[in-house]
Amino acid sequence: MPLIVFLLVLVIPTESEGSSEEFRGMWIVRHTLVSEDRILKSVELADRTNINALLVQVRGRGDAYYHSDLVPRAEDLGSETIDPLSLVIREAHQRGIEVHAWINVFLAWNPTDKPPSNPAHLLNRHPEWFMASADGIEMGSKVLGDVDLVRRGVEGRYLSPSVPEVRRHLLRVIREIIEKYDIDGIHLDYVRYPNLHYDYSLISRAEFTRKLGFDPLRVIDHSNGSAEDLRNRRLKVWQKWRTDQITVLVKGIRTLLRELKPDIQLSAAVKPDVKRAYVQHGQDWIRWINREMIDFVIPMFYTGSDKEIARKIEVSNQYVKRGRMFAGIGMYNQDARASVAQVEIARRAGLEGMVLYSYDSLVAQPDLAEALRLKVFERPSKVPHRKWNPKRAIKTR
Repeated sequence: MPLIVFLLVLVIPTESEGSSEEFRGMWIVRHTLVSEDRILKSVELADRTNINALLVQVRGRGDAYYHSDLVPRAEDLGSETIDPLSLVIREAHQRGIEVHAWINVFLAWNPTDKPPSNPAHLLNRHPEWFMASADGIEMGSKVLGDVDLVRRGVEGRYLSPSVPEVRRHLLRVIREIIEKYDIDGIHLDYVRYPNLHYDYSLISRAEFTRKLGFDPLRVIDHSNGSAEDLRNRRLKVWQKWRTDQITVLVKGIRTLLRELKPDIQLSAAVKPDVKRAYVQHGQDWIRWINREMIDFVIPMFYTGSDKEIARKIEVSNQYVKRGRMFAGIGMYNQDARASVAQVEIARRAGLEGMVLYSYDSLVAQPDLAEALRLKVFERPSKVPHRKWNPKRAIKTR
């Protein structure tokens, strides 16, 4: 009888194929959610590209791309009666794809003089909840006159994190989503100040002055006669306080998820430069991730330069425990070759995942999805198990 030898072949994936466990996320911007046809196409394309997680923008400008009893329906949904979030969840989960509800936290309206048409929108109901600049521009004003917020480096009207009612409202918004929908994660965006000049609203200044004993507006007024060393000390106190206002909300969201649905992941899109994120935008994201207020962080490494993204990943990676940072890759400002290369750069840096911005780029660049599938996402991959959350079930793709 001939001797039959069975050879066990161990197939080890190449770097271009990625790991059997890798977070392959893609942001889907809200305008894709305005029709059933667009939603179906986006999920199908993600499936063909071996994407295993969708970050879906269900709150864009203080509105809802889902059925809500608290938040006005997004204006561009028009007469459509669909529930975009429910449809995405149904289609994605059938394919083993995770769905993370992407929420624009403090950014609540566009920077135009046209106010929201719905009287229930926060800009109409609570203009006092919005930020103000150091030079007195009130974001809650329905008419800004000749003030161009975009030229001032601001994306739109921001809610103030210093207002307790704002934080309570946002927690109610998130509670409604997680209670109504079978989502896999909450993803926070615009969880920050627009720049260094905010927030000097009356409520913010009054609360700070009550607790710390001096007006923060006087700290940046170099004509007030204060000694420079005193000014610098007070400036650091102000920077910490304004940053803490955002951290309080992040901690509140974490607590809410642990109480209601501990398996739901919490993530945040953040500015990649750690110091600038803290000083300019009040994003203390190193603290958030390393103290487990959030499950993973996605620095937005949006650059068309392979060398530059490698440098940024290396710098950011030194502050974060392994497995807790995924690379935010902007595909909108580069060709397919660069996007593929940056996925490989993230892998070489030891990251366990990346999130691509955005689905729109796959539509605009017909060769991009195919390049990703053939060169870096050739094999399906599981979403990595959150090692610091052992109760979380591993989902397969």
